Amino acid sequence: MATAASTTGGGGGLSRSASAIVAVTESGQHLLRIDGYSHTMDVPTGSDIKSPPFRVGGHSWRICYYPNGLSSAWTEYISLFLQLGGDAPQGVWTRHTFSLLGREGKPVPYFTNSGKKIFTDWGTSAFIRRSELERSEHLRDDSFTIRCDVTVVREIQTKTVDVGAAPAVVPPPDLHRHLGGLLATGEAADVAFEVDGKTFMAHRCVLMARSPALRAQLFGLSEESADAGGGSTIAVRIEDMEAQDFEALLRYMYTDSLPEMGEQGEAAAMLPDLVAAANRYGMERLRLLCEDKLRELVDARTVAAILAFAGEHHCHGLKEACLRFLSDPENLREAVKTNGLEHLSKSCPSVLVDLIAKLAAE
Repeated sequence: MATAASTTGGGGGLSRSASAIVAVTESGQHLLRIDGYSHTMDVPTGSDIKSPPFRVGGHSWRICYYPNGLSSAWTEYISLFLQLGGDAPQGVWTRHTFSLLGREGKPVPYFTNSGKKIFTDWGTSAFIRRSELERSEHLRDDSFTIRCDVTVVREIQTKTVDVGAAPAVVPPPDLHRHLGGLLATGEAADVAFEVDGKTFMAHRCVLMARSPALRAQLFGLSEESADAGGGSTIAVRIEDMEAQDFEALLRYMYTDSLPEMGEQGEAAAMLPDLVAAANRYGMERLRLLCEDKLRELVDARTVAAILAFAGEHHCHGLKEACLRFLSDPENLREAVKTNGLEHLSKSCPSVLVDLIAKLAAE
């Protein structure tokens, strides 16, 4: 944040000045591992276990772990609070996040809680339902880990800014826009894809950089074309894919983004095809992006079909989301009414076995 002033002298000259207000911050992380989770259940509701103190931003902090909830209203949950040391002044500005860490030591998106405030104590009464934690893969050997990220505003400074030269304004990245324009115009394209009766022009160098499967395929075709004395454009026929799905795949390769999907039915129809295409062409980020969007479509009407698809295409995160949805008895009753589970038992019985095991573990 900056302020500026100017004055005009008697001779008509312009005097310019500028200043800046700068918030100086410090960030830190603290890992709290809960070993012997089942034994912490002996701690009564409303009582906490405090972590050793740790320092961030010149202040002392502790994590307060309530294994049976902050109060009687939250007995099914683990509650977490971040406590500021008693010797700290009032009015400490902070941002803070609690995250459950997964098997690879990365935060689990479903179990991450953030906030910001002028600090005394802050936390969440419903960080995670104990039954969900106990059914998940994140509780291993009766142990799990919580990460607390803290950013503290240490001070706010003001300083004079040199206005001798106007600062350069750097525009946002626009590589995706330029590559998208190259795809749209087909300029200098050197590969033609025939898909479902339509032709799509593209650029070998882009596709080979984005997909290991296409790299191998196009490299081999380039050598064959050169040996045969063919032209500079390679023709490739794509089977078992609709034109609109291949067009969306190409768009992602050039722009790293998916097309807008206005209607839920449109997304439900295209996203599974894009997951299959991502597996086919070795594009992991695209697969995970589509999986994440498919999670948003899980409801009592769709869960059986999505669960069967997740099992068939090895979408472990999507499968876990469906199983978690069905672990709620009310959701399960609604799903049974749609006869989706009957179809699931015939088309993908192994997934149904996983669901029964998950319900039995409750």
